[in-house]
Parts: sequence; structure tokens; C-alpha cells
Amino acid sequence: MRASLPDHASHADERGIAIDRVGIKGLSWPITVWDRAEGMQHTVASLDATVALPADVKGTHMSRFVEVLNDVKSELSLKNLPDLLTTMQQRLGAEKAQLDATFPYFLKRAAPVSGATSLNAYRCGFHAERYTPADAAASEGRFQFELRVEVPVTTLCPCSKAVSDRGAHNQRGYVRVRARSTGMLWIEDVVEAVEAVASSPVYGLLKREDEKYVTERAYDHPVFVEDLLRDSVSALRAHPAGVFWLSVEVENIESIHNHSAFASLVWTAATDAVQPDLPRGAVGESPTGFGGWLRATRLEKGWTQAVLADRIGVSHSLLSKVESGERRFPEPTLRTIAAALGTDPSILLLRAGVVPPELVARILADPGAFGVP
Repeated sequence: MRASLPDHASHADERGIAIDRVGIKGLSWPITVWDRAEGMQHTVASLDATVALPADVKGTHMSRFVEVLNDVKSELSLKNLPDLLTTMQQRLGAEKAQLDATFPYFLKRAAPVSGATSLNAYRCGFHAERYTPADAAASEGRFQFELRVEVPVTTLCPCSKAVSDRGAHNQRGYVRVRARSTGMLWIEDVVEAVEAVASSPVYGLLKREDEKYVTERAYDHPVFVEDLLRDSVSALRAHPAGVFWLSVEVENIESIHNHSAFASLVWTAATDAVQPDLPRGAVGESPTGFGGWLRATRLEKGWTQAVLADRIGVSHSLLSKVESGERRFPEPTLRTIAAALGTDPSILLLRAGVVPPELVARILADPGAFGVP
């Protein structure tokens, strides 16, 4: 009977306009995702399934998207997504197939002092796509996967703390991460990296002793929206999973302003390797060189900017500006950094473009030994 019914979607189209994505959107679907601690976690996702439509084809067959999903188990992960998208390409005759999922993901969290446990919900998801040129074999398709995690945090304003005699305003912040990696990057990895550089994590259950701890921790770790963005990117791109592309947005829902504070950036491993030209310091410093070295050395030790700033007695914001090449440290602070890092102070001064006085004295005493005529 179906063969006798008209199939308008398969008709030719003469307008000559290809469509990037066409399909179904907002399909609620039970899925199972990988859980670092428990192995698997059951949740419900909102799915968007689409394909690219050639210019000469009138429409796609919407029912086939649901048929493909019906044919696979509820698990949607790096293990079966390539095959699912390949099937979608074949069933719909498409060069490119895409699947987007958004779902709540739950982590058991322990309060910092009392140890009381509760569940925290995180808005997570992924984008997966597979592309196979028309003249290529199906096995030659290119697969891409992007993990998406939104992490709620507490942030406390450094400016408010600096100008106020009592207290400082804080707010709920949201760090929205999209990441691509060569290895396995868990949802938990993203959550932990972001929470470590925020003023404080957010908890589902806190007793009085926990509230005291969280309030004081936030006060001791103030961050601007720019700080939270930069530190999140620094932590994630150093992750051993081999993150090579990041899109990070930070939004603070301000508690004393009638607007949000917002910052975002896109980073790729390729662009990070080629630094832009920046003005050189008055003592010949190469800001990107020393700032980049300092950041890399700090991350090797597993320190956040807040930790290093506390150890050397400077503000978090000043350290951030030095690492980005906007500011320079004076010589006494550079020597303090050398002590904190366990590095030879003379070598560190030279990295920063400062010639140590003791080296100047040695050069003056024997110029020829240093190639000075």
C-alpha cells in the first residue's frame, strides 16, 4: 500500500538551494551515558537529528530519524555514535548527518565540612556529526564529537571586596564549555576543572558549618568573569585527554546590577602555538614568552592562579595580566616567584628579560668571557 502512495519528499527540486541541516528537533528520548564513577547513568535527552539536503532534492524523510533511533540501544556515546550516524546517512541518502543531545547529568556531591551528600544536576550534552563526500566510500567518513557541559558556580567580585569595609557581593555564575579532544574527556573532568578555579562550587545540601566554609572560601578567592574564563580555559587545555578545541562562555548573574557580566572565547591548539605580536617591556621582556612560561609552569604544578597569587603575595587579577602579557612584575616579585617555584632566580629573571645584578657584575669583570669585545 505504501508503494502506491505519493512520496513528495523524493521529488526533484529546481531552486538550486542546498540545505545545511533538516530533520527533527526536540525529541524526548531515554538515553544512557557514560558515568566515570558508576559506568553508566540513565537520563532523558532532548535530541535534534538532522542531515544535509542536496540542492536537487525536495525534502527529507522525517520518520526515518526516529526509525534509526529505535534500532539502536539507548546508549549514546563515542562507542556507538559513529555507527548510528553512518546508518542515518545511509537511510536518508545524505553526505552529512548530525545529532545533538541535551540532558541533565547528576553527580553525587559531599558538603565540604559535614560531608552530607546530595545530587547536583548539570546541564550537559554533545554534538556529533559524520561527513562522507559523495565520491568516497562509506568507510572514509569523517566523525567529529563535541562534549558540552554547563557548570554552575559561585563567584565573588574582587572589586567589591577591595572597596568595601564589610563583605563583598557574590553571584551565581555559569561556565558553558564545549570541548573536542583526542582522548576521553569525562563530564566530571570538565566540572572539576571549572569548580577548582571558581570562587566556590555550588552544592545541593549544606549544613551551617558548610555554609561558613563556602562563604569564607568565596571571600578568599574572588574572581572577575575574565579570570574565571581564562583559568577555565587554562585548566582544560592542559588536561591529559588532549583537548585541542574549546569554546567557553562565562555568565555571572549579577546580584547588584540589572544585567549579567559575560565573557567568552574560542581556543584551538593551532592558534595557541602562534602568539600575536605584543609590545615589549621596558627591560626587554617578551610578555608572551615569560607569561606563557609562567602559566605553563604553574599548571605543571597543578596550581590555579589564585594559589600562585597567594604564594607570591600579589592579587589574582595582576597575576592574570602578567600571564597574558599585559603587565610586568618588578625584580623583587620575580625573585619571590623563583622561590615559590623552586627555580634558579637568575634564570627566572633572564626569562622575564631582566639581567640580574650579579650577572652584570660578572660581565663587567670579564667581558671577554661573555663575548663582549
